[in-house]
Amino acid sequence: MSFAIIRNVKYKMPNLQSISRHNERQNKNYGNKDIDIEKSDLNYHLRKPIENSYEKEFYRLREENNLKGNLRLTGKKQSNVACEFLITSDNEFFKSIGEDQTKRYFQDAYEFACKKCGEDNIISATVHMDETTPHMHLTYIPVVEGVRKGEKVNKINASEFWKGFNSY
Repeated sequence: MSFAIIRNVKYKMPNLQSISRHNERQNKNYGNKDIDIEKSDLNYHLRKPIENSYEKEFYRLREENNLKGNLRLTGKKQSNVACEFLITSDNEFFKSIGEDQTKRYFQDAYEFACKKCGEDNIISATVHMDETTPHMHLTYIPVVEGVRKGEKVNKINASEFWKGFNSY
């Protein structure tokens, strides 16, 4: 029996460059031997970042969506500024459902994430078909609603974002 797998990781600003380079296949070499560069043209986006790096895309979305938050972007105790879902299943599952249903699986997963995270807060959603098992990296800004000086604001806050998530 197969299961849907969703892993979430929180990232600080310095991490965004390396995950951007990995997810967007901007490196020339990879330590992960499961990556077959010959098949990288099979990878596709469900949401492609406008900027050429996740860090720049973070700043663009922060500005465009007027996101607030007391973020510490440098120093020892930096804030988590982004999170990433890794969405997959086992390889046999994908073999059994075929190419069209695999695309539908990731489209459905993307739509689920849009409802939870807000599509405007998604930095990138990239499906990797060039590794042993197909999977999607969905990188997003964890945004929660708050109130500041009596006004509703959207703020970046990873720890608050995940409170109550176990209700799924």
